[in-house]
Amino acid sequence: MGEARQRGPRDVRVAASQQRAAVAQQVPAMACNQCGQALAGITPVDTTGLRGIERAFQAHCAACDQDTWAVRGDSAAVRAFYAALEKAAGQQVQLGKAAPRDPA
Repeated sequence: MGEARQRGPRDVRVAASQQRAAVAQQVPAMACNQCGQALAGITPVDTTGLRGIERAFQAHCAACDQDTWAVRGDSAAVRAFYAALEKAAGQQVQLGKAAPRDPA
C-alpha cells in the first residue's frame, strides 16, 4: 500500500492540507514594538528566496511613526533577517513578538 493511502483517504488529506495552508496565510495580531499600539494594515512580506524564513509581516504605526516586523523561521535565518534590517536602517532594531489572531 502507498504511503499516502496509509495517511488516510484523499479527501481527508486534501482538507487537512488546505487547512494548513489557510493557517499559514493568516495575518498575526501585532503590536508596535515602540509604543505598544495595536497595529492595523499588517502586510505579508514575500519570503520567496529567503532560505529559512517561513513567514514575515510588516506594519507601520501611525501613532509613533515606527515600523514593526514579525518574522518566523529558523533562528539563524531570523537573526540574519534582522541584521539586514539593521544594516538598511542604519540603527538597531527592536525584536518583538506576534501572536496568532483570534478567530473571532
